Order: sequence, then structure tokens, then C-alpha cells
Amino acid sequence: MTGELSATALRDRVAALLDHSQGGFALARCGVESYHEITCSLGPGTGAELLSQLARRLSAQLKPGEVWARYADGTFAVVLPGAGPATVHHRLEDLVRATSGWASDAYAQVTAGAAGAAEVACAEDLFTRADLALAEASRRGPGAVALFEKHLLTAARARVRLDTDLRRAVEAGRLGVHYQPVVALRGRRTVGYEALARWLDPVRGWVSPTEFIPAAERSGLIDDVGMAVLRTALADGRKHGGRQDFWLSVNVSPLQLDDEAFARRLMAVINRFGVGPNRLRVEVTETALLESERARTQLAEVRRQGVRVLVDDFGTGYSSLASLRRLPVDGIKIARELLHDAEGGPDATVVRAVQLLAAGAGVTEVIAEGVESAAEAKALAGLAVPLAQGFHLGRPVPAQRAMRRSHTPA
Repeated sequence: MTGELSATALRDRVAALLDHSQGGFALARCGVESYHEITCSLGPGTGAELLSQLARRLSAQLKPGEVWARYADGTFAVVLPGAGPATVHHRLEDLVRATSGWASDAYAQVTAGAAGAAEVACAEDLFTRADLALAEASRRGPGAVALFEKHLLTAARARVRLDTDLRRAVEAGRLGVHYQPVVALRGRRTVGYEALARWLDPVRGWVSPTEFIPAAERSGLIDDVGMAVLRTALADGRKHGGRQDFWLSVNVSPLQLDDEAFARRLMAVINRFGVGPNRLRVEVTETALLESERARTQLAEVRRQGVRVLVDDFGTGYSSLASLRRLPVDGIKIARELLHDAEGGPDATVVRAVQLLAAGAGVTEVIAEGVESAAEAKALAGLAVPLAQGFHLGRPVPAQRAMRRSHTPA
């Protein structure tokens, strides 16, 4: 049998092949990149025409024994009989080349993944593996192909477990906050603290923010995490800060800034704790500012009400005088990678250039990140960098330990 089947008939066909111990085949999953965006922007008629054109091209490329089905989400499934990994990989490349092309007003760029049926117990498992291969191909880029490997399933399960455990931790209020000081290099006085989310899982131990922050973003929890950190920071500052004059900063995700109510909700929390807006800094990335008009609007509003805005990891994005001048920012936190030369010490030329850039843009707070030694701190102070942050000046610690000190090591 060769040709198109319904989605249900194709799944039955795969199940029958597996039931008869015919594991010598592969299941391919092909998808049109950005199909949802194409249909939303150009209309469902264009999407339907695109899939029809792709279906005709695919039908013309079928070999004996190959059957396929189409799906409403812009994907296809193809059974490839009697093929080893190398042959399947070449076949996927052939299908991508043959099926990609123009249809009406859009270009259908196909990406493909496949999984072999050997050692697969049921049709559901085979479709899952093929879907994971397609996702891996999409991650590599439009037009890519990928074959299923066991680590893809292991990683997917780990992500699901991480997302689930993080949600439980957020709902139970088990995330904590640690504080890293920002120090005036002349006099070594602590002027502020960055509030950093921390997660101590009962099984994993301490989970790195590089793991759980992306998990929070993909699972829709990032605003819950961000607002929880803000509330905790304001409460800790009031409880442990005494009469010390310092500010607090919190990191804000681009996803939070995409909410038109963000500025209003942020100010509501500040007002509830009775904290002056000038005591708070929000840290955002250059990319978030440059790529989103909505983000700039929200940040402009919080600035208007007295909260100051810092660009985090400045120098890792698209830094320029023109962009700084038109962005709603008050300060920059200069990435360690930008400040240091090949020998690891502060690069005087770069430091002076960044200072001139900041001054020309009217930026009033300049903070050097990643200061890890007394020599680095001394060199930056000699170059008139006003503020710094890093392990040498203080590691992130709980509020009671962080806020009881006002001076840091020389």
C-alpha cells in the first residue's frame, strides 16, 4: 500500500506493523516552520493552500510501501519501510528538499525528524519518539533533519519533572531569595542588593537558576516567581535593613514585560509594603528592551513613578549610544566578558569607552559585574568605575546575613 491515509488509519497501520513484529521501519514527522504564524497573518486559506501544495509534492515523492497522513497543525507523518538509520536520514533530507517550496503567498520550509520502530512497544511510543526528533530538528533550524536518540526522551522527561516540581514549589511558597551586594568601590560601602531567586529541592538539592528560570518561563510561572521575589525582597528589606540606606533590585523577564498591567501590578506591591519607589531597581536585558515596544512602555511607566531601570549584562547584546539614548534606562550593569582583557584583568580602553557611552546617554549608575578578586576591584576603582558586584565583594546569601553588613572586603 502506498499513498495518503487518514490520521487514524495511519496510526492503526503503525500499530499493526508493530503487532506483527515488523520493526524494520521508521516513522517520520515533517512540519512546516512557522505554520501557525503563517495562518494567523495570511489567513487560513493560505495555510490550507500551503498544506495542499505540500501534500501534492509529498505524494509525488512516495516510494513503494510508504504511506502518510496530514494533520491540521501543519505536520505530516510518513511510514518509511525497511530502512536503517543512514537511509532514513538521507530519505528525510530528500523529503525536505522535495516538499519545501512556494505556495500562494508563503514559502513552506519543511523540517523533519524520524524514529526507528525497533525496540518500540506501541504506536504511541513511536509517535512520541518521532515528535521528539522533529522538535530537535526544529531546534537546529529551519530545513534541518534529526533522528531520534534516547537522550532526547530522557531530557524531555527531565524537563517535565522539573516543570512539575517547580510548580509545586511555587504553589507551596518554597522558593527563597538570596541577596548579593552592590558596592561603591571608593569606601567599600554597600549601596544596594540584587535579590536572586533560590530553590532548594528536597531531592535535587540546590537547583541552579540557569535551570529553573527557563523552566518557569516555558511553564508560565515566571511572573509568579518574579512577583514572589519582589514581595520577599521588600519584606526582607523592611525587616533586616534597619536604618541602612540601600536599594534593592529584582530581575524582570521579557515575558513579564509583555503584560500591559505589569507596571500597575509592580507599583501596587511597592505601595503595599510602603517602600519608596526610588528604593527599587528593576533589571532587564538589552534584548528585552530593544525587541519589544510593550516592554519599553511598561518600563517607561515604572520610571515615571520613581523606580529605576538597570540594563543587566550590558555588552552582551546590541549596545550602542543610539540605543541607550532612546531606551528607558537609568543604569547599566557591565558584563564581565566585556570589561576584561585576554589576561583576565580589566581592559582600561574598554572601561573608558563604556563610561563615555554611559555619560553620553545620560546613564547615571554604572556597575561592573563579576568582580572576583581584590586586584580587579582595585583596578576598576582606579579607572573611576563607581559601583561593582561580584564574589569578591559578596556572594549571594540570605537576608539576615547580607543586610547586617554595610562594608565589604578590600
